[in-house]
Amino acid sequence: MGHALSTFVGAIGSVKDLMQLMVNMCDAFNKPPNRDGMGGGENIGYNRDRLIKEAQQHMGMDAVNHYNFIFCGPAKGGKSTLINAIRGVKPNDAGAAGVGINEVTQDVHCYDYPGLARVKLYDAPGAGTQSHPAATYFTDKKLYAFDCIFLIYDGSFLESCKQILEEAHAWGKPVAFLRTKADRLLDDVMYNSGIDDEQTAKQHLYVQIQDAFQRKVVAPYGPHQLFLISARQLRLARFDEIAFFEYIRHAAARRQFT
Repeated sequence: MGHALSTFVGAIGSVKDLMQLMVNMCDAFNKPPNRDGMGGGENIGYNRDRLIKEAQQHMGMDAVNHYNFIFCGPAKGGKSTLINAIRGVKPNDAGAAGVGINEVTQDVHCYDYPGLARVKLYDAPGAGTQSHPAATYFTDKKLYAFDCIFLIYDGSFLESCKQILEEAHAWGKPVAFLRTKADRLLDDVMYNSGIDDEQTAKQHLYVQIQDAFQRKVVAPYGPHQLFLISARQLRLARFDEIAFFEYIRHAAARRQFT
């Protein structure tokens, strides 16, 4: 799982670190990738590269000059809210990803990353619904065409998530897990356990999440990164936001040099 779930930093230091990391990210994404995003995936066979290129062309994706990240997972997991937070826009701003009480996203949408022209963030519909069934979700949404898959993890690890992870492994596509709404989870821990100290409550929260993740994901599928983040407080970097952005930067480095 890496060290994301064991990193505890104060709010002031976190903001400074996050700002420096954003500067480093600008350096990392200043030039186009050296590779076309094909990656590994020996299990798919000789049609793999053709299928990826066809999918990229179908979606109008520039896999030569852009780094393409997709956010997917269960409906109402906070994908669109997180993409807005990463881009620094509010739900009512022009060009923001649609959010609402009901599932809003029905198609895969591409969003620019302000300040990082070569980064594209894709928002996918919620998986495992009647409109977007789990059994065909990975191929329907052409997840194999992307550089990296960010999979929303709500603690239950639904069948739709299992399907995405297993097929991503077969295609050789990297997957990182995101546990969103961390601020609400922390409030719940403090309320339910009667802990007043935030750092103590945060440690309890990390232990609970790590234990479930180890049992449901790591044990059957092997090590994966899991980031606990709060979209509403992303820039405060109270949880694993710095590690999350660092992961994006390293994903760019892998694309550049492997």
